[in-house]
Amino acid sequence: MTMTRGTAGEHVAPDPAGLAAATLIEQEITALRAVLDSLEAEQQALKSRDAAALTAASQLKLERIRSAQIKSTERATQVPDAAALASDPAALARFESLVALARQCKARNEQNGMLISMQRRYLEQTLAVLRNEPAETPLYGPGGDSPRSGRRGSVLGSA
Repeated sequence: MTMTRGTAGEHVAPDPAGLAAATLIEQEITALRAVLDSLEAEQQALKSRDAAALTAASQLKLERIRSAQIKSTERATQVPDAAALASDPAALARFESLVALARQCKARNEQNGMLISMQRRYLEQTLAVLRNEPAETPLYGPGGDSPRSGRRGSVLGSA
């Protein structure tokens, strides 16, 4: 928090702009913590394959992301980056915490995206087996060759 100083260097009163910036940073941190909580709930629902919990967690995540985006926009009008806080070490430290929390949210969201992709591939493969559909890329072609390598493999029973 930025304080104004009197003539003898004593603390007189908090700087209103510094207080506003600190408040906006704290509000955004709170919003991002809520996003991270919803991302964790989403990940648990993905791992447990609970469709109802996943739907609820995804909806909550979207609401919380919208809220965090609003807080981020508000904060960015007064504190666009760390350089704006160079004269206030405490506020700068909170801003760095904010950035770290945003990175955590991004990483957890990417993890959830990978879980979704893996589960979708598994589901598609399972459905293909149940429907008796050929695999997307067969391991061996009709002549015993491997389409993946482009080389001719040995033909079964030719020995």
